[in-house]
Amino acid sequence: MVASLFRFRIATAEQLRRLHAPDSSIEKTRGRLRGLRERGLDEELVLPQSGRAKGRLLTEHGARIAAAFPELADIPAPRPPGDREAFTFTLYHRLAVVRTHLVFLTDARKRGNSYRPFDFVPEVTHRFAEGKEGTVRPDGLLHYGRTAANGARVVHLAFVEVDRATMGGPRPAAKLNAYARHRATAPLPAGTRAGSIEAVQGGRKPLWERRHPVFPRLPFVLTGTGQAGFANRANDLEIAARTPYVAKMLHSVPAGVAKLEDLETDSAGEDNWWPIADPRRPQALVGADRHQALSSATTLTLTPAPDSGRGGHQGVRHHSSML
Repeated sequence: MVASLFRFRIATAEQLRRLHAPDSSIEKTRGRLRGLRERGLDEELVLPQSGRAKGRLLTEHGARIAAAFPELADIPAPRPPGDREAFTFTLYHRLAVVRTHLVFLTDARKRGNSYRPFDFVPEVTHRFAEGKEGTVRPDGLLHYGRTAANGARVVHLAFVEVDRATMGGPRPAAKLNAYARHRATAPLPAGTRAGSIEAVQGGRKPLWERRHPVFPRLPFVLTGTGQAGFANRANDLEIAARTPYVAKMLHSVPAGVAKLEDLETDSAGEDNWWPIADPRRPQALVGADRHQALSSATTLTLTPAPDSGRGGHQGVRHHSSML
């Protein structure tokens, strides 16, 4: 629980129960949290406009202790809330990120797949160019494992974006463009001059390959939008997907959008993901699906689905999950 609060900054008692002890009672979880509070490791914060519901966050003492945990070696330490009033404005986004993580975790447990509480790493910054526009910072980097039908180990990576409809519709579309730029960035090796024979013969390697074996998938999770708001944001993403830069990426990188409420009601692995790329073309998956190993590729054919009340937005559904 201490490690999860270090990673996610804040979580409710019920979220912590579902993360680490889904078969136990909420009373047992609250008892463990009381023990942490008595030792000065965590504290409560009443969530605004929530009927006195409470979130849990680490104290400075708790954060110092957790920073020594090996599973948190690459996670930046949470900053103390400081101005509590200002801190509350970020609470619901952080809690929505935990909700999204729980969707994948609950589904993986049902399916017997390999996805555990610490297989979601929040807010990892990837810098590919100078300036503010030269970075992408997904809400989480997800590592999801499964065993394929042939017994091979399959691992999927995903940059997860969570949008609570607090930003204008163009903002998620701008993020999609930033991911396309990140994927296309391939600097010359150190000591290689532009225009030299080495550069012309293909000395460049994509920057993302320094961190990942394949470029992560791009699930966009929306919440608090309503049907019309969801349709508008999905349309903004699809318009961005038509630009040559983004379209080139989406030929080989699966990208989809879903409502968090639908995922929580149904499943992260069912037909709740709407593809962002042009649904009239087959989408080649980089990485693997449930039948292939990590380095292989396959084709997923997208077929039309009913409108399903998206405010007139016409789309299709995947016939397998984003993962």
